[in-house]
Amino acid sequence: MTNFLPAGIINENLEEILKRIDSLRELAHNCSTDIQQELQVLERLVLELNLFIGSFSCQPLIYTGAGSTEEIIQRLEWALAFSEEVDPLELLKLQKDNTKRKASLK
Repeated sequence: MTNFLPAGIINENLEEILKRIDSLRELAHNCSTDIQQELQVLERLVLELNLFIGSFSCQPLIYTGAGSTEEIIQRLEWALAFSEEVDPLELLKLQKDNTKRKASLK
């Protein structure tokens, strides 16, 4: 089981909010300009957030495990830096060699 979930629900909710704003705009057509202006502000905020999320190279993730946001960011940055510097197959080979060495010492 993983502690990471794709945050696709964010995109789905943004789309739903935009639909609701359109519905409210139709209902508020004859209402005050204040209401219409607030709907425009909401729409702009949702569109900006949608563009921001769309600019990511991958879908955002939600971490459900223990630790503060800062701790998790530090751990992820360390893991990414480590994984970029080390060939995983070479690491696996080293681990197997160490296991064999320990077994032969017994």
